[in-house]
Amino acid sequence: MPILQLEYRGLNLYDLVDTVEIAIDADLQMIHIYDTQQIVEPEYDFSTKSYMLSEGFWKMAKTIKEKQFFLENEESNLEMWITPFKWVFYSSNQLIKVFEDGKIKVHSIATCSEDMLLYEKYFSRLKGEFFNGK
Repeated sequence: MPILQLEYRGLNLYDLVDTVEIAIDADLQMIHIYDTQQIVEPEYDFSTKSYMLSEGFWKMAKTIKEKQFFLENEESNLEMWITPFKWVFYSSNQLIKVFEDGKIKVHSIATCSEDMLLYEKYFSRLKGEFFNGK
């Protein structure tokens, strides 16, 4: 099945409406999210010294769940619905944040490998921003 691409609009940290790009790979159960404007990317929690899923993410996940974009998952609870998928965030500060099995792992673009199965379109764009100093 081809990768489904769509856009999601939400509020960033400064309460400005902006757009996030999403690519859904139903075959691999992966959802790629290009978000350099901090709309849905995981946030750092200083009290736990770790990343956590943001309020914007939960709103977006609810929308994706309701639309049923070729994702075979009948779970009614949103928190349980997101678990089987691998969520890959192409984020601000040229970081790749991966949410899988209830944990968030953070990678710099310099340490990413091919076995991570990154979405080339988003990875190339993020890498371009890194080399162009944005």
